[in-house]
Amino acid sequence: MNTCTAVLLDTVSIQDYIFQSNQLKENIGASYLVDDIYKSNLKKVVKGVFGKEQDLEKWRNERDIIRISTEPFEVGFIGGGNALLFFQEKNKAVEFIQKWTADLLVQAPGITTAVACDESFDLDDFYRSKKQLFNKLRKNKGIYIPDTLIPSHGMTAECRHSGLSANVDIRTPDGKIEYVSASTYAKIEATDKAQKEIRKKYSDILRTDFNFTADIGQLGQKGGEDSHIAIVHIDGNDMGDRFAETKTLSEIRRLSVKVEEATETAFRHVITHIIEHFSEFKHEFEISKDGDKDILPIRSIVLGGDDVTFVCDGRLGLYFAKIFIEAFQNQEVNGKKDLTACAGIAIIKTKYPFSRGYGLAEALCKNAKDVRKAKGDQRSSYLDFHLSRGGFTGSPSEIRQKHFQAEQGNLIYRPYKLAPKETQDEYSFELLLQKATELQSPRFPRNKLYELREALTLSKEATDRFVRELDFRGHKLPEIPARNYHKTPFENSKTPYFDMIELLELYPQFALPKPEVHDDKL
Repeated sequence: MNTCTAVLLDTVSIQDYIFQSNQLKENIGASYLVDDIYKSNLKKVVKGVFGKEQDLEKWRNERDIIRISTEPFEVGFIGGGNALLFFQEKNKAVEFIQKWTADLLVQAPGITTAVACDESFDLDDFYRSKKQLFNKLRKNKGIYIPDTLIPSHGMTAECRHSGLSANVDIRTPDGKIEYVSASTYAKIEATDKAQKEIRKKYSDILRTDFNFTADIGQLGQKGGEDSHIAIVHIDGNDMGDRFAETKTLSEIRRLSVKVEEATETAFRHVITHIIEHFSEFKHEFEISKDGDKDILPIRSIVLGGDDVTFVCDGRLGLYFAKIFIEAFQNQEVNGKKDLTACAGIAIIKTKYPFSRGYGLAEALCKNAKDVRKAKGDQRSSYLDFHLSRGGFTGSPSEIRQKHFQAEQGNLIYRPYKLAPKETQDEYSFELLLQKATELQSPRFPRNKLYELREALTLSKEATDRFVRELDFRGHKLPEIPARNYHKTPFENSKTPYFDMIELLELYPQFALPKPEVHDDKL
């Protein structure tokens, strides 16, 4: 048997750690720290264990080569919040675990990790050994969760950012001294590093003309009460099953690298698209400046594996999610273009608690996944969205049941199928865009939109009477293939028109399809 000691590392409750604060800067810093524990932290500790630096990136380029039989240490793979490491000697593996977890207590307080170790990991029977190791990790998570923060006491002040014990003093921008938790301090300190890293990463397309912001107020929003941001959470479909099905180390390495590349390429495509169409964005949005540089109306927070979260202007969330997922689906993995993803887009007030907005986006993404699974539609991506004009509590289904249930049925038609592009499917996002555009054509006056939204909340008799009046005046409702919504707006206790009206508020005008021109004289 070709055996070694395998160590499987995992980060627990990553999203809770990243979005613990309502400050975008701290969210960005937290995400950087989570990513860095498998980079500089890992590199430093491994060097301390073996007395010299080890190449942590070799596995990415030499996916079919396994060196642990001739070298004391090797990276199996790193990705998706996990790291699989191989050691020739068990005592070195134990030393590494002790030093790595101790280092995180100082460098990234608050990050919780879980570890599983197998001193007889059989590389010749990789599938079975991997399965056993992941089962052991799952068991370890349930047995013991370490305390990685200084606990609060009755005599300690509370950090206003995190609610934890305040034990580090910092100087605020206005020169005052403020006490914060060690976790908050680490996140704040990491923000500048995160900003430098993202600028360096995309320097080839940013050039000297553009920049990213860490200020949530500089994403292109209008001022005042109409200021909204979109928190977009995107998650690849069936990725857990894909990784679980890998039979060899080479397979899991290849899959990990390809999925990471697909995500990175898709986000890079979004940035390139923004820059190529920047004149249109400047015409419609309040673009901020950083010296001589224009600030892009988007900022990624999480961008790892198939898990993506970014924030942008409220009117750009759906648009950017669509661009990202279409680019993601176009990437090849193992010679096939079979990647799909689901997205949840929460559009909230700029000053509303960010952590709660993220929770809503995550729940919307899950709802899209649940609908996709229920339909058995394995080839498609879905998205769900919600516009909050004030506060909100509860899950998407609870919010919709309470606030979007009219006398005739459900005002909400979403979630929608994003791809492949279809215009005959009533749940196609492409169809939604087309039909929403018809509602703002010259043939359908704006004041009638508001009246239509009101009419949808009334009785069937009142709604049908309003539709007949529209028809008499030449204002026809958009038609949905194989449906009679344009005559009777509710079928099977639901209507698509509320979504169309809301979409017009949540999508950039320059990106909407051009309405078809009808000449009544022909």
